[in-house]
Amino acid sequence: MAGVVADFVEVLAGEAGLDPRQTYWLRLATDEITTNIVQHGYRGAAGVVDIAGEVDQDEVRVRIEDDAPPFDPGGYDPEPRLSVPPHQRDEGGYGLLLAMGKVDEFHYEFAGGRNRNTLIMRLRGGTDADGPGRR
Repeated sequence: MAGVVADFVEVLAGEAGLDPRQTYWLRLATDEITTNIVQHGYRGAAGVVDIAGEVDQDEVRVRIEDDAPPFDPGGYDPEPRLSVPPHQRDEGGYGLLLAMGKVDEFHYEFAGGRNRNTLIMRLRGGTDADGPGRR
């Protein structure tokens, strides 16, 4: 699925004129959300993940919807993992923190029995490599 997600975001970003850095972070965030849906939401079972994109004059939006149990990635607290010394940390569990902090906005809602994650990257003055995402 990662190749499909990457291709989708690359085309959308190209249509919008995102710079390579913004394209990378939007692709990473989209990939992290979809990977978490498959691995944790559906727990490896079959399930539907719908991805849609939209470009307007100011921003690019990627909407990811699924039927897995409700989960708000924005509510994920990495603090317990980060409080452990680096050499003692378990592998994994940091992708959401990294990816969501690099898009300009992230929104989550559970509506109509579906999770809806929306990632937004602004076309002008987009996020820089060190800037936090906003909600």
